[in-house]
Amino acid sequence: MRILLADDQNEIRMLTAHQLRGAGHSVVEVANGEAALAEFLQSPFDIILLDEQMPVLSGVAVLHAIRADTSTPRQVVIALTGYNTEPDRLRLLNEGFDFVIGKPFRLDQLEATLLSVFDFHVRPKPPSADSSPSVPKTLLQTVGGDERLLRRMSRVFLRDSSKRMAQIAASIRRNRPDNLASAAHALKGSVAIFGASEAQRCCQQLQEAGRSRELSNAGKILAQLKEEIAKLEANLRGYAGQTSPSASGASPNLERHDSVAKRKPR
Repeated sequence: MRILLADDQNEIRMLTAHQLRGAGHSVVEVANGEAALAEFLQSPFDIILLDEQMPVLSGVAVLHAIRADTSTPRQVVIALTGYNTEPDRLRLLNEGFDFVIGKPFRLDQLEATLLSVFDFHVRPKPPSADSSPSVPKTLLQTVGGDERLLRRMSRVFLRDSSKRMAQIAASIRRNRPDNLASAAHALKGSVAIFGASEAQRCCQQLQEAGRSRELSNAGKILAQLKEEIAKLEANLRGYAGQTSPSASGASPNLERHDSVAKRKPR
């Protein structure tokens, strides 16, 4: 199958594309909605996977543009979203998506959805027999036993985590709930891949605080999140072969990245 995958979260896009390619599918990856629409207009796909929240054009905006194109047969489009409540699922179905998959998702969940559309089977690769015992089994299972992919994903997370934390901190300090919800949503998807449940919980709380526009406890939650992210980074540096925050391009001073958050709002 020829699949278009659009997601601005590097780790999730990397993992999903790797798993689909490992199952024999052709995958075109893009990191924003505008690029996704351009790929759709250039050539057809068997299925399109769209993240709900992306820069330039959102997944919903891309879907509406696809549905407005009457020159091609109706395209099957699946929403990928970190908003996992039933009202959110119904909202996206009402927008016109054929299916909705909550993030983070396992390959078997994606497989079940694809089977219901095209009757084909996506098989994850079995864990490698010679994988390093220092890498947790659950993480290896997440990436289909590919330790090299896990190390690459770890390096990407270490490179980007300080920027994401800076965006969250700046949103709280400047009382920008919409930015907070978006930044927390993005980080939540990444930490969930690595099984950091407490960090994921903190991100969920910050996301909900932003959506409800009630930030009175956001600073306290951020402090907890910093502790959990520090633990996760310490573990991931071992997998990525790095020994310090500077090795990943991370800075211990989050305030230094405020300009980045300001230049690139979500």
